[in-house]
Amino acid sequence: MDNKTLLAAMLILGLANVAGCNSDKNLELADKTRANKVVKIATELEVNDAVEVAIQQALANDDYRLLHSKGRRIVVPGFEQVELTLLESKCGIKPMTNSSDVMKSAEQKIQRKAQYAFAKQFNQAMHAKCLAELTK
Repeated sequence: MDNKTLLAAMLILGLANVAGCNSDKNLELADKTRANKVVKIATELEVNDAVEVAIQQALANDDYRLLHSKGRRIVVPGFEQVELTLLESKCGIKPMTNSSDVMKSAEQKIQRKAQYAFAKQFNQAMHAKCLAELTK
């Protein structure tokens, strides 16, 4: 078991332990709130792991391109305020798989947020590596 998995398990156990301190009236609301926090923490740990794996794979292929959304307007998560042509000329860009600016359900909205969080972390880390490679 790696450290991140152990940390997530400890958080879950700790939050479950605190559940016994609530009154019956607030128990259901408190349980839902804690469950949402645990899911968020676990998701962040998974995203961090996935980002690290994706970065290592890209670097193994000398691919420093940043991820962008597909749709009517190209968005590079984490670099919305930076001119797109500047990012393209320095590091390059590539589309995120299964991205679109059309959402038909609440589930797609949740998936979009997760994709954005992943791409933002990936782009910020990869941009630093790209600039370091350019200065060599």
